[in-house]
Amino acid sequence: MNLANNPVFIKGEEFLPFGNSFDINLIAAVSSRQQGNMSLCYGDVSNALLNRETIMKKLGIDSRELVCAKQTHSGNVHYATELDKGKGALTYDDAIADTDAFITDKKGVPVAIFTADCLSVFLYDPYKPAIGLVHGGWRSTKEEIAFTAIKLMQKRFGADPKNLLVSFGPAIRSCSFEVEEDFKKFFPKDIQEREGKLYMDLAGANRRQVLKAGVKEENIFDYRICTVCSIGDFYSFRVEKDVSGRMISVMMLK
Repeated sequence: MNLANNPVFIKGEEFLPFGNSFDINLIAAVSSRQQGNMSLCYGDVSNALLNRETIMKKLGIDSRELVCAKQTHSGNVHYATELDKGKGALTYDDAIADTDAFITDKKGVPVAIFTADCLSVFLYDPYKPAIGLVHGGWRSTKEEIAFTAIKLMQKRFGADPKNLLVSFGPAIRSCSFEVEEDFKKFFPKDIQEREGKLYMDLAGANRRQVLKAGVKEENIFDYRICTVCSIGDFYSFRVEKDVSGRMISVMMLK
């Protein structure tokens, strides 16, 4: 993909999952490599708090109020409220344990996940309004976490999946995500074979989940940005291993 021509990403700036001009009642963004490492526990964390403060100030969010998780590649979804504001914002130790997705209908509660190849899935019901933000690694995708998040939004908020807008953030794509043979049993419809090697379509697997949950195809935004192919603009654990930093994906109702 030629990122220079992408209307939702300008080099050095944040990726906007629903486009440049979307909804004044929603903040949604993914940081870029140029904006620095946003993790407090992976990569060089020395400037992570300042990096968070800088991008959040630009987005109109108080970085001290971020709601963050101790991501474990689970299928667990947390309902975030005002009581959660600040958890994981300044230290990893008080982040919400064993969680890989957030849902909320509360205004002014900024939820965040951290990725470096995993897929961030943005869920937005503009009618309730309500939001969901999912950390979609292959393990949490195997647990159908995106499907679970949508069903919880439906149960707790009365969100209609047909009204949901869904967007996929930058992530490792099937062009780069080589996997082992046993992935076939977990993702039989999402494995491609090329030149004797197997590759997984992580975004495709999540697309199938949100469609199964009732989301309309035309309401899915996917700009198909691969973190491996675009390593100059995003972090990639597949390429960088343990020294890799993390992007932050954030959502907040205004």
